[in-house]
Amino acid sequence: MTSRLPAIFFALPLVVSACSVKQTAVNIVGDAISGGGGVYASDNDPDLIREAVPFGLKTYESLLAVSPDHQGLLLAAGSGYVGYAYLLEQEADPLQATDVAQARHLRMRASNLFLRGHDYAMRGIEVSHPGFTTTFEKDQHAALAMTNKDDAAFLYWAGAGWAGAVSTDKADPALIAVLPSAGALVGRVLELDETYDAGAAQEFFISYEGSRPGGSAAAAREHYKRALELSMGDRASVYLALAEAVSIHEQNLTEFRGLIEAALAVDPDKVPELRLVNTISHRRAEWLQQRTPELFASTDVTE
Repeated sequence: MTSRLPAIFFALPLVVSACSVKQTAVNIVGDAISGGGGVYASDNDPDLIREAVPFGLKTYESLLAVSPDHQGLLLAAGSGYVGYAYLLEQEADPLQATDVAQARHLRMRASNLFLRGHDYAMRGIEVSHPGFTTTFEKDQHAALAMTNKDDAAFLYWAGAGWAGAVSTDKADPALIAVLPSAGALVGRVLELDETYDAGAAQEFFISYEGSRPGGSAAAAREHYKRALELSMGDRASVYLALAEAVSIHEQNLTEFRGLIEAALAVDPDKVPELRLVNTISHRRAEWLQQRTPELFASTDVTE
């Protein structure tokens, strides 16, 4: 008597082959589009980018559904969500004076998206170092020791995502509790490659040390000096980080004004890949400049 296998067994190789071809195709597309961030970074219209980014982010997620371990897509999604959340946060701050409800809505959206970006970045580390996330929850030192220079971008965006979520929702004690973990992730970037993205990790620590409970203004100033060196003064956000995190807290009006002027003096067109971030920073600097009388108690603010 001859046994007969169900037809599904004969179809399996075709199904597996089709899935393999689909994933290969997605990987090829993922490689192509995940490296296309320069088109966004070099744009001079933050509003256009804010409107365009969501489509790109959902495209990344659609591709990741097929190829979940594609590190280029994971990094693009992680950095993309954190960047988009930052744009929403920047939009929310000026609205606080005229539309409190909308400002809060934008901040809650931003907090959620910061966390989504963090999660994608952590997944990127997990691909290279299976068990990283579980180990990090138990022993941060041991987990970070698993990482190397190739992980710098994922570590940075994972930490920036967490810190961003805290900055937009300071009333959530669960988020506040993860701030030291955010610092640990970005701190590892300083150990592995402090030159990553022209000193982005050094810039992170200006705000981190200057704003967090128990932080050090002196340490923030040291990070500021190093960030300026690594960015060669071409990133306006470095000046604003010190102005907002330290100068306002210390009520140092003279320093604040100098930093705002320095930020506005940065030419957004000088470095094309920094055009977007510098344009955003110019908007922020102008807004801070207008708010000087609110931010400082000094009687000579209007002079």
